[in-house]
Amino acid sequence: MGVLIAPVSCGQTFAVDNTCFSVKNLWQLSSPSSRSLLNPGNILGLEKELTGLLLLNWRKEWVFRACARENGGRFVFEDSVQLRLYHNETDLTNLVNEVYISLNPTDFFFIDAGKQVAPTGAGYFFNPSDLWSRARERRPFLQDRELPPEGRVMLKGEYLFPGLTLEVGWAPQLAWTEDEDAVLRKYFGSPQRSSPAWVKISGGFSGMDGSCLFSYDRQWKAGLNLAKVCGENLEIHAEMGWEEWAKTQADQLNQLFLTITRETHDTGAHGNECTRPIEATTEKGFVKALVGANYTFAGGTNLIIEYLFNGNGLTRREWEKVLLHIGKNNVPAAGDENYPPVAVKLQRTTEFFAETGFPGLLRHYAMARLYKELPPALALEQIIIQNLVDRSGLAILGLSYEKERFALSLATQIPYGKQESEFGLMTGDWQVKLKVEFWF
Repeated sequence: MGVLIAPVSCGQTFAVDNTCFSVKNLWQLSSPSSRSLLNPGNILGLEKELTGLLLLNWRKEWVFRACARENGGRFVFEDSVQLRLYHNETDLTNLVNEVYISLNPTDFFFIDAGKQVAPTGAGYFFNPSDLWSRARERRPFLQDRELPPEGRVMLKGEYLFPGLTLEVGWAPQLAWTEDEDAVLRKYFGSPQRSSPAWVKISGGFSGMDGSCLFSYDRQWKAGLNLAKVCGENLEIHAEMGWEEWAKTQADQLNQLFLTITRETHDTGAHGNECTRPIEATTEKGFVKALVGANYTFAGGTNLIIEYLFNGNGLTRREWEKVLLHIGKNNVPAAGDENYPPVAVKLQRTTEFFAETGFPGLLRHYAMARLYKELPPALALEQIIIQNLVDRSGLAILGLSYEKERFALSLATQIPYGKQESEFGLMTGDWQVKLKVEFWF
């Protein structure tokens, strides 16, 4: 039901619509890994930790009419207040998730301006065709789905042709400090490292939905997104993104990589081997590609399976060099009872992981999600993220209860694999999450 606020000239009115409010309380108990080679002897001083998050989310949409047209545009505002509890300390922050205006001058033309959550591709675990999935953004492989997504400040226009949509847009680069005292970071949101301009064409053909993207922000990026529904139960999808290397980032990656491999090998017999850069950086750009399927069984159980090729990741041979470095430098030298030299050497590895993206720094991954409803109000969710190179992975098991405007869920997350493997290196062992949520 709309509420009339103010009349304007030409019969234009504003109405309030789609107002929603939610309260979420999340508690997480984390245990450090006792076997991680990145934390030998617990030199990082990690302990079991209980953290809490109280999240208040408010979203409101104002729809207005223009002259005789029902839809002249809308104004959207979404805000989240977050209170974090950890180590007997509290941290209160505010995040403006979205604040933008969308104008509809004609039935076939739209203009959006402001901070907006842009739609991603068809992939569930990863979106290589996404405009914002750039290497220098260093987005984590494991996204925190408990927090509402944060939009990007942008200006874009869309024109609807018969059978396809043309989108043209630009986003400014916004830079400010990210420390805990930064006012803009604390009350508005994250800075934008990228300033892309893009053209996107989307539409349907032969029963398939697709889109292609071309963008430029000091480097070129191209993306392709395809999805097709087969019958009533199966959906298949594919995404691909090609991105041009930023020379500064490629040089920094190679500098960190060569530093740790030179510490492991002698410069004599292995001289050429120790000066070889990361294979992916020797090309002009790299490809990330994902294929997957989404199947719903007769009883309502849903299964998602996806494969990801990470073209800027390490090869098996390069990964073995990194593991060799970690294995040789995670214990004190003979007669040395102090850990600082070990910490200094492992710090270089940590810097390399942070630059490449950890976890998610190898080339081949498989992901699966099984969601099964248990009537009348329970649901079971199982997620597996599998590294196909070293056979390590992450398992997530969750049980949820939902009724009317209340939800309660309990989930646990456990990495598995050999000690000398990607997920075996994670300094955190198991996690248990409890979530209580109300919405109005």
